[in-house]
Amino acid sequence: MPSDRLRALPGQLFTALCAAMFGLAAGALWTLPSMFYGRALPLLALPVGWILGVIVRRWLKAQGGYGALLAAAATLLASLYTTCLVAAAMIAGLMGVGFADALRDAGPKMLLELARLSIGPRELAFHLAGAALAALAAWPLRRRSPSSP
Repeated sequence: MPSDRLRALPGQLFTALCAAMFGLAAGALWTLPSMFYGRALPLLALPVGWILGVIVRRWLKAQGGYGALLAAAATLLASLYTTCLVAAAMIAGLMGVGFADALRDAGPKMLLELARLSIGPRELAFHLAGAALAALAAWPLRRRSPSSP
């Protein structure tokens, strides 16, 4: 029924917003070890994806394909955010300015372009694998029915 779908729409939009916020938070946390090592760490897309998948399934209660799509999108958002923040950190380090100044001076267009340039096939494969793992982790597990003797 259309009225049921319309009634569920605000809840689904709020769930999508929460998944995006969890993705940004995961990306910010992912940036910390990347800054510590001075380079992007695309391998961390796998644990970040798994964690976001579990969060979407257990905390946000998004079911089925919608939850899997949200978890994968949140993981890709975390990957993009991390890549942009690492690019800003590189700019800050190379130019001798503060991190906030580098973010402000570079702007979103330049950071997105630098992020795009820094992602090679290997990094892209890890990001997509993390998104796939997030989708699998968000997919609801079915309980086995007890087998009758």
